Amino acid sequence: MSHPDAHVSALDPFTWQSTLDSNLDRKGLLLRLFAEQRFMAAQVRTCKLDHRDYLLSLIDPASTVNDGTRHSSSVDGHRMRSVITEAAKKAHWGKPPRQGRAQGIAAHYDAQTCMAVVLDIEVSDEGRLIIHDAVVVADLGFLKNPGRVRSQLEGAFMMGIAFVTSCDFEPTLGDTRPKPAYRTRWPLVSWLPGQIAVHLINPTGAPEAGQPSQTSYAPVARALCNAILKATGNGSVRSQLTVATASQLN
Repeated sequence: MSHPDAHVSALDPFTWQSTLDSNLDRKGLLLRLFAEQRFMAAQVRTCKLDHRDYLLSLIDPASTVNDGTRHSSSVDGHRMRSVITEAAKKAHWGKPPRQGRAQGIAAHYDAQTCMAVVLDIEVSDEGRLIIHDAVVVADLGFLKNPGRVRSQLEGAFMMGIAFVTSCDFEPTLGDTRPKPAYRTRWPLVSWLPGQIAVHLINPTGAPEAGQPSQTSYAPVARALCNAILKATGNGSVRSQLTVATASQLN
């Protein structure tokens, strides 16, 4: 699903382009995600903000943008700001970093759904990925069956992890062609976090019912890429491919 505002660059960190469910498309999009997170890290250093505050600084431009055509942003800045702030609070954002361990954060808007995800991950010296904790905060308006929605968001979380860990890369830069894949790959239980905490909020008291969008896995994939780059301290393509491939080998 492509958001109607996807053409506006200010919205890029909060929207997700549609992609066919093929290994090649996932590989290309994953590499673009890492490039996006490297760019965000550079912006964070320049602005002297952390990733949470950088995302918050983007909300006003994203919610007020109008390119002079009939297209204008429909992002609700208050709701987006609420999910990011609450996710950071619930995840105790800003924990002192340790060697190979970091937090990653991302937010997403689609189909009137606002979501934010914070992951606490670790990358060992051997390249093994460990996801310690995950916090998901979503604003979908009034919900008659919140338990069902929590289950859907937990499923979306696993899809996001699978998106990052299931792409088949050659371990060296000599041949980055994807290996043939004819079935959907899911992460092993050992790769999943010890806890997935899903919090549903509705700060505006919106009465309309909502459902998680088809792209609810997007902020999970982004937050994981964000955390991996911070944990490894190395933005090189080789480092990224090693981490992605390590999940296939371990």
